[in-house]
Amino acid sequence: MRRSLLAAAGLAMTAFSTQAMANDDKGVFLLSADVEFQDIIPGTVAFATVAGDREKGAHGTFVRIPPGQATPMHTHDAAYHAVVIDGNFENPIDGDEASNVTLTKGSYYYVPAGAAHVTRCADDSPVDCLTYFYQDVPFDFAISE
Repeated sequence: MRRSLLAAAGLAMTAFSTQAMANDDKGVFLLSADVEFQDIIPGTVAFATVAGDREKGAHGTFVRIPPGQATPMHTHDAAYHAVVIDGNFENPIDGDEASNVTLTKGSYYYVPAGAAHVTRCADDSPVDCLTYFYQDVPFDFAISE
């Protein structure tokens, strides 16, 4: 577990250092109360991009999902790395039995490019699920048939 936390911290630091470089090497300090979420799927998924630009390239983005809510089965053209910050989170990948687990605070997960999956906050989660993910390309979302 410690190794995955260290790997996740490294990914987060990479994302934040990308933003810091965009700010002439000045530090970036954003309090959680100042993070602004936008509804991506109203009532289901909200995003807050805090590093880079999710529409144009590399980015670090928080995802918030209320308990019991889920996306439809979908894919992304590029892989992403993510860390669960809070809640009981699930991200099962179609055809990958190992992905059928509940991820709790501090858990790391990786979704390969093109992998059909559902992103959800478990019904029994005591709080909204909050994750942070990093991609080195623009974000896309394609609903699977």
